[in-house]
Amino acid sequence: MKICITRTEKHAYSETFIRDQIKGFNALFETYTIYGGRYPERLENGNILSPWPFWILHKVLKIFVGRNNFFSDYGMKKFLRQNKIDVVLANYGMSASHMVSPCKSLNIPLMVIFHGHDATDKKLLHQYKSNYKSLFNYASSIIVVSQDMKTALVDLGAKKEKIHIIPCGVDTSKFIANRENIKPKTFLAVGRLTPKKGPLYTIRAFNQVLQKHPDAKLIFVGNKTGLYEECQNLITELNIEKSVTFTGILNQNEISEIMGKSMAFVQHSITAPNGDMEGSPVSIMEASSSGLPIVSTKHGGIKELVVHNKTGFLVDEKDVDGMAKYMLELCNDLELAKTLGAEGRKHIEQNYEQSNQIAKIYELATQLTASE
Repeated sequence: MKICITRTEKHAYSETFIRDQIKGFNALFETYTIYGGRYPERLENGNILSPWPFWILHKVLKIFVGRNNFFSDYGMKKFLRQNKIDVVLANYGMSASHMVSPCKSLNIPLMVIFHGHDATDKKLLHQYKSNYKSLFNYASSIIVVSQDMKTALVDLGAKKEKIHIIPCGVDTSKFIANRENIKPKTFLAVGRLTPKKGPLYTIRAFNQVLQKHPDAKLIFVGNKTGLYEECQNLITELNIEKSVTFTGILNQNEISEIMGKSMAFVQHSITAPNGDMEGSPVSIMEASSSGLPIVSTKHGGIKELVVHNKTGFLVDEKDVDGMAKYMLELCNDLELAKTLGAEGRKHIEQNYEQSNQIAKIYELATQLTASE
């Protein structure tokens, strides 16, 4: 069976889950991957799908007339037909909606995975309202990463029977839950500094921790963009520059190493002003796989990833005092941190092992081709 997997970018550091997904499918299918924006237009080698004159015409029309997929559809249909693709698996709702026309014309089943902002961002949902309607009608399977996301898509018009909850998962073998060499009172946050990840709330909660534990440390891993300047301003205002570190982007091995030395993982996720919400953050799965207790919020798929009082602690969105309280509790009881982390590792192994999650998607794809 031949499957085509689409993604918006080829090397997005924050999308390791898509790279792992492709790697997993390579072992199961004859897999083709394409990328390049909301409507993927490039092969893995960088070549475009459409003939150059068509590609140029598409870009010119987009500037002067608005988006028209006629020329892009030509190249996409040619690619799908020539490679005899059996199933298309599109990452993100936007890309999937653009794949409806070529898939429908060739009678190729289309599967879509919604990851987060593509199911919640108000501006995007308004822009893609009609596109999503067509997608919901044509898609054979709609995959979401949390119960909240399923509810959101049903509210948008998707049929319940088409929706499957399958979080991305994590390869636990890449993360060693060894808690013998951890640095007490060290908190770790991993991810982009976006409004929905609430880094400013995390910093304010950590500042309360410092009032009782001035030797505590907070480490942020991720791109120094988004709210980075606001975070730095707040840190300066609170006079805690010596206690907070921004590492910038790290690779997966480096993240695994720093997780192995941290005491706990913190992420104060909130619903952003534009409606953007988390799906099921892979960084939290990786942290739990490393044996870290999680202090986070009752938000999106996090409510399913973290079992309150068993694998970590959850507070209401924007409850800075509540977050600080649990961070302090871990500072005061290192054995509790280790116990919660050990339970977190078990929870991920039992419910979010990456190979099992990919196998569920594989099963959906084989059912589609079997019914053709």
